[in-house]
Amino acid sequence: MTMATTLAKVLGLLGVAAGAIAVDRQFDIASSAAGMLATGTKATANDAKPAAALIRTVRVAAPKAAASRFGLTLSGRTAPIEQARLSGRATGVVSERRGEIGDRVKAGDVLVVIDAPEIRQQLDRARAAVEQVKARLLLAELTLDRAQELVPKKFLPEQARDDRAANVAIAKADLAAAEAEVRRLEEVQGFQTIRSPFDGVIIERQVERGDRVTGDFGATGTFFYNVARLEQLRIEIDVPQSFALKVTPGTPAKFTFAEIPDRQFDAQVVRTSRSIDQTSGTMRAELVMANSDFSLPAGLSGQVILDVERDTPCVLVPGNALVVRQGEQFAAVVGADEKIAFRKVRVGRDLGAEAEVCAGLTLEDRVVLSPNALLKPGDRVEVAKPVTALP
Repeated sequence: MTMATTLAKVLGLLGVAAGAIAVDRQFDIASSAAGMLATGTKATANDAKPAAALIRTVRVAAPKAAASRFGLTLSGRTAPIEQARLSGRATGVVSERRGEIGDRVKAGDVLVVIDAPEIRQQLDRARAAVEQVKARLLLAELTLDRAQELVPKKFLPEQARDDRAANVAIAKADLAAAEAEVRRLEEVQGFQTIRSPFDGVIIERQVERGDRVTGDFGATGTFFYNVARLEQLRIEIDVPQSFALKVTPGTPAKFTFAEIPDRQFDAQVVRTSRSIDQTSGTMRAELVMANSDFSLPAGLSGQVILDVERDTPCVLVPGNALVVRQGEQFAAVVGADEKIAFRKVRVGRDLGAEAEVCAGLTLEDRVVLSPNALLKPGDRVEVAKPVTALP
């Protein structure tokens, strides 16, 4: 290849490179012009006036008047109206036990007999001692009568008569002491027979024939029988402090059990402790319920529905109408000017689907349902029309 040919090829390549550079410069200029045009368009859009504020559509509901009385539901448990754990004061061996759990007994029925031979022997000895003292008293009185006849005739000195009178007085005192000992032993012997104190049902038994018992048998926490009256049942409940002033003796109630879902039993408050427990913040109250057919056992748990009178008028609103802001409950209300206002409310009871509001709302208010978290006081809204059901 000649030098001339080589030089011609180099000059050709240099020309192509120069053309490419020129094209790139023209593209950059065009791009810069397009960017400036876009920037100008954006600036023009920003300089435009802001659009109108968004008006949200809300659903509202009118509060309903709550009843003047309401049912306060609390947990309760039945207990016998009266019960007695029977134990003995005599020491001996159980010779008889009469009755099993579930048996009905009458007042005075013998349930346990304790055999104590030493007490029987002591009683026999005390009765014999009474007869001995009576004989001494009789002799002392006869001797005194003779002395009364002989002293005036000077056959007996007055000192002898006085001694015989003293013997009569001593014999009378000995007789009184001997009879008192007999009564004491008879009472001790009476402790050997355990009787039912009232009509009732045996609900527990802890004694067997042949058991040895002592006079302090009941002090150890054990007993022979536990007899309970079940024709009426007591119900113990703990009333929260917020309702303590509303629950008073005479307040009617209904008692329901999960085991008997189709029946309600009438009950009534008969007494309250009149004291708020500092630990639980509740007040103990007792109700009485009739159980003449013995259909309900003691110890059954259920729900007590107290018929309580409301002290202030309240309204009912859907549960989703209340919101919590800064730890307090509010309701969003649409005013006559179609603007939102948040009202602080005092909730009485949360009923699940509904809530009792006892302060902050009236029957004329329009309460927003499920208020949007972006709603602010003063926002203008549009109230949605209720949907009409298809025929």
